[in-house]
This record gives sequence, C-alpha cells and structure tokens, in this order.
Amino acid sequence: MVKQGKYEEALKIIMEDLPLPGVLGRICPHGCEDACRRSEVEAPVAICKLKRLAADQFDPRKVKIECLPARKEKVAIIGSGPAGLSAAYHLARRGIKSTIFEALPLPGGMLRVGIPDHRLPPSVLDQEIEVITNLGVEIKTNTPLGPDLSVDDLLDGDYKAVYLATGAHKGIELGVPGEGAEGVRQGVDFLKEVNLTGRADIGKKVAIIGGGNVAIDVSRSVIRLGAEEVTIVYRRTRSEMPAWEEEIHAAEEEGVKIIYLSAPQEIVVKEGRVSGVRCIRMELSEPDSSGRKRPVPIPGSEYDLEVDQIIPAIGQRADLSAFEDVTGLNFSRWGTADVDTVTYAAERKGVFAGGDLQTGPWIAIGAIAAGKEAAESIVRYLDGEDMAEGRKPMGNENPVYRPIPEGQLVQARLKQNELPLKERIGNFNEVELGFDEESGQKEAERCLNCGYCSECYQCVEACL
Repeated sequence: MVKQGKYEEALKIIMEDLPLPGVLGRICPHGCEDACRRSEVEAPVAICKLKRLAADQFDPRKVKIECLPARKEKVAIIGSGPAGLSAAYHLARRGIKSTIFEALPLPGGMLRVGIPDHRLPPSVLDQEIEVITNLGVEIKTNTPLGPDLSVDDLLDGDYKAVYLATGAHKGIELGVPGEGAEGVRQGVDFLKEVNLTGRADIGKKVAIIGGGNVAIDVSRSVIRLGAEEVTIVYRRTRSEMPAWEEEIHAAEEEGVKIIYLSAPQEIVVKEGRVSGVRCIRMELSEPDSSGRKRPVPIPGSEYDLEVDQIIPAIGQRADLSAFEDVTGLNFSRWGTADVDTVTYAAERKGVFAGGDLQTGPWIAIGAIAAGKEAAESIVRYLDGEDMAEGRKPMGNENPVYRPIPEGQLVQARLKQNELPLKERIGNFNEVELGFDEESGQKEAERCLNCGYCSECYQCVEACL
C-alpha cells in the first residue's frame, strides 16, 4: 500500500527496473495488471494507475538514480522510442554513456507520434525523457540513418556497439482499388501529423478501417478535430477486436460508430477524390493462426458507405530502407529484425536490435523490456562475456497460488476520475485523470498478496 508521504520511495522501487513510470501509468492498462491474479473476488488491482499516482505526486526527475562509475566506451542507439530510451537508461546505470539518433524532430518515438495527447500528454513524456538525459544520455533529433549516417560510420567511429530500435512506423495498405485517391491517409501518418503539429486535414464523414488501438486513437482524434461523422469498419466482432475495451467504450461515448463484420472491397472515387467505400458483410469461420475466428465474405452482401476521407489502420511494419546496406543484419519474411531472441544480437558483432523492429508492433512495456535486455547484452559484449549465459526464458509451469482468505470482502475495482464528455470537445486535454490519494490507497488495499510469491513468473512475463 502506498501511504501519504511515501511516493518518492514508491518511485524509487518502480524505477529500479523501469524508466517512464508516469508514461506507463497512462498507456499500459494490461501487462502488470494481467500478472495480478484474476479471481472470484473481482478484477485485478489497477497497478498501472497506482504507478501513475506515485509519478504524479512526486517529480521523477528528483528521484536519485544510482549509476556505476563512468566507462570510456560509448554506444549508439538508433531510435528514441521506448526500446531505445530503456536501453539508454539501463546502460547509463551501468556507467555506459550512449547517444540516441532520432529521425523525428522530437524524441519519444511512437510514444510521441503514435499516442494522442488526450491519452499521453507530451509534458509527461518530456519530463520522463529528461530523467534519462539527466543521466548523461545525448539525443540527436532530425538525425536518421541514411546516406549521412550509417551503422558502419558509427562502428568505425566512436561507438563500440549499435542498438537498432527504430520501431514500426510504416502503415500497411488495404490492397483494394482506389487506395491512391486523394482523401486516403494512413493512420500512423495521420497521428504523427496531429501529434507533431496539433492539426491535420479531415473530412466531414470519415471512415477508419481496422480494430486495434491505432484505429481507436485515430477515431477519437478525428472527433476532436471536428469531423461530423466518424465510423470504424472492422471485419470481426467486438469480442475479437484487439483494441482495449476501455478505449472502445470511450470512443463510442465520444460519438464514434463501429460497424462490425464488414470489410472494404473498393474505395469509391469521383474526380480523383474519395466519395465512399464499398464494403462487404463478413461472417466468422474457423479460428486462424491468431486464435481468432477467421472472417469470410458473404457473397452478394456488398453495400456503399458514403464518406469523404478513409484512414486505414490495419497494422504497421518497420521501414527497412535504412538497413539495406547493413551487413550481418537479416530480416524475417515478416519484415522484422532476425536477431537472437535472448540476447538481441545480430550476426554482425556489435549490432543489436529490439522493440517493434524485432517483434513487429507490440505494447510499450514489451519494447521497454527489450531495451533492458539489450543493455545487459551490450554490457556483456563490451566486457567479453557470454551474452546468453543464465538468460534462458523462465517458464510458468505448475504455478502455486496462495489461497484467498476465507471471508475476503468483495471489493470492486475503483474507477479513476475522467474528464467529462462535454469538456473533451475540440481539444486534446487528458481524459483519464487517475486516482486521487484517497482512492489510490483504497485501490491498493484490494491487493490480496496472492503473488508473494506464487512462482507463476507472470510478473517477469509482464515487465521483465
């Protein structure tokens, strides 16, 4: 339980392993909470919101981060997203200074350009990046890999190792006729423009194609920018939708409509511009490789949806154009970096890769964990040690849980404060406002301590 006056101590504990506590307290509603045992006594403890409470009550920049004495070696990190920032943080704690090279004008990667301000205020991100730069990490923005900066240049120069963490910033196309028309815009590109400039051109009637968190983020952003009608078209049902339920609910509250079991067949174009989207109804068949039921078209069920802007948000991948000339770095048929899954090392000595570049699009805490593990590998590489020794992934076979005490009081999970609907119109003010101190303490008291320690290793799985 977090007691009044103890927020600094709580942050110290959190930041022993994880940077960006306030960021993760806003955008990581699963992960560590999935590690909290779900039981008949109600939903898991809102662990991330409690982390946020600590971060909001005490400035993380004032937390003293213990670092080992400085070493002479330097490491280059490509990308200032969660994987790159995490690697820089953990290297600094081991006494190794790094330089982060970022292609965008501001640091943060997808934390900066992929998550709207109403979910993650940029001031919070800036403050927690400052925690990392205060440790001696240098960030060079507007500095992409390319003709003027290559992995060879870095390794032949001042850097003894290179960690590639460029993320997955390239949207996947729908692959339907008419996609090149004016009025079609990739979701990741749309969010990038909105997050960097605060605006973007939008239509009156907008259709977003997809069912993940990017589709939801786009829809809620379009609403805030003044679109009259916003519709999400998703090929499966709500239960298969990969977006978080709380985000789906928030989008609907704000006026977004969702059409389920429907997929685009063609973009209707008039005079070179979008005038609609032709869709077909779907039905669910046997599960596919993702474990979800496979959607199949229903013949003769086509219909037209009248819109003047279409924003695909069906997935992302890494832009590999900057890596074409990097020797000893291979990629899978899915376009992800082919590196050792334990050490994150590439075939070429001194080159490592992680985050979405290695896994494909995933959650921020996964990228942060990858950065931490890559930092461990880089330290061992510089010291000439075995990078894999003792680092085989732990399993969770035969977990043993502590029993729930008899007569345990059933307590529903507390709801955090939220910005009223009428105050969200026309702005990107933060919607989820977190717990106040009293609510945070009540929520913490719900903990059953059933993982002390049940050896299920779900905490490791969630946060490493």
